Amino acid sequence: MGGSLTMAKPLISASIAAPAFYGLNTQESGVTLQEGFALHADNCIIDKQGRLSSRKGWATQTVALGGSTGANVDVGLLGITDFKDITGAETRISWSATKFYKGTADLIEVTPNTADTIAAGNWQSATLNDHQFFFQRGYEPLIYTNESGSTEFESYSEHDHTTSGYPEANTVLAAYGRLWAADTTTNKTTVYFTTVLDGAKFSTGTSGTLDISSVLTQGMDEIVTLGAHNGYLIIFCKNNIIIYSDGDNFQSGMTVSNLTLVEVIEGVGCIARDSVQNTGEDILFLSNTGVRSLNRTVQEKSQPMRDISKNIRNDIIQAVEFEDVNLIKSVYSPNNAIYLLMTPTTRQTFCFDTRAQMEDGSFRVTVWPSFLPASFLSAGADIFLAVANGIAKYTGYQDNGAAYQMSYYSNYFDLGIPNVNKMVKRLTATTVGATGQSFALKIGYEYSPIYYSQAFTLETGVIYEYGVSEYNLSEYAGSVLINEQSSPASGAGNILQVGFAAMIDGAALSLQKLSIYAKQGKVL
Repeated sequence: MGGSLTMAKPLISASIAAPAFYGLNTQESGVTLQEGFALHADNCIIDKQGRLSSRKGWATQTVALGGSTGANVDVGLLGITDFKDITGAETRISWSATKFYKGTADLIEVTPNTADTIAAGNWQSATLNDHQFFFQRGYEPLIYTNESGSTEFESYSEHDHTTSGYPEANTVLAAYGRLWAADTTTNKTTVYFTTVLDGAKFSTGTSGTLDISSVLTQGMDEIVTLGAHNGYLIIFCKNNIIIYSDGDNFQSGMTVSNLTLVEVIEGVGCIARDSVQNTGEDILFLSNTGVRSLNRTVQEKSQPMRDISKNIRNDIIQAVEFEDVNLIKSVYSPNNAIYLLMTPTTRQTFCFDTRAQMEDGSFRVTVWPSFLPASFLSAGADIFLAVANGIAKYTGYQDNGAAYQMSYYSNYFDLGIPNVNKMVKRLTATTVGATGQSFALKIGYEYSPIYYSQAFTLETGVIYEYGVSEYNLSEYAGSVLINEQSSPASGAGNILQVGFAAMIDGAALSLQKLSIYAKQGKVL
């Protein structure tokens, strides 16, 4: 009998050379999403080499609560700041809902000399002329100082009995030689400022007030917080941003008589006081449409929907919809090149990579769902955290001694062959990690949440195909492996998705490349 031979179809392959290089994108369709975006990226960062890498963890630095107890107790910290005096000496100050502490390893209670019974911990602080000032709506402001012969921690009225007035404001800024404060219980449109170089004097000398109600052309608004940038005074309201300047005179202390209204940006404002962070080149803040850049907002005020979180805009909006804005906290770390925004009710910390903006002005974003301090502090090269049992530090690769999961899922794709069934035969991953680390490769079909999964453990077999110089190996402790792991896979479908998951437990792990090998099946 005659017959013919049918040649076996060759394997087709596709690689994701830098998984999640562009960060999360949950705004666009997962089917049409550009390669390099991720639909899921938890507890990871995009590192200096463009790899998807595990974030660092945190470790408690506090050993004991000092004072009369000497015991390590739950102090329930809500805030943290550093006070640096004129000699350069630093004092770390933290607070709970009812108490203040100084120190890091040993938290020593410092009781402010005030008539108020403190029952809330939403303080904001600022340093001016060798004093640290604390403001919270409904409370007399507090002053911390290490001046000889003075009380260490006291209220405004106790600090200077000649003081006849001060705002019980919710936001405070030290800039241009003065303190600036706003958002009192009864007045939401006035900025109060002190005399030059004296943060205790709101009613004498060159102190005064600035009423912004006359420049709000679209109806009344409320001041949320204040900022300073490049010689400008920035007043963030809920729905407007107002910018003042006094030219070159700001260096000697701004005055109302010199202030000039530079711009009123309407329709865009700040909704959370502690979301504002000055990066040196810009100010980042949370608006009702997402996280924004002040510089970009000024440049594109006619396009209010453009923001640096555009790829996850709906996620941000949903996260803050039912959030107490007083609990939203942020930090900017120049050393780590990240802006963190924490929304505790939805249990998310959004990590924005600030190294470089993408072409559309957005930042690359990942999410840290298990990283939820009450507050942050950027100090030198480090990030410190206010946690339940004291002060912690962003360091290592455990969360206070416990492992945490890093995970990633790609966009949906069809290997460039639409409407054709693909039978996946093999998955390959190139990783950087330490001996003994485990991870899983995953593949799913037709948008199903059920994945084929294969576990791996990094052992031997170091490869150098991609060049050791590409990998910042100093970030990895111990025996570091640049490893290519490959595994048979099963299943078939037209639409594919790949994933990666690992328990991070003491060592860093990075994903450099994912590859898929499949055979072409029937036309669908």
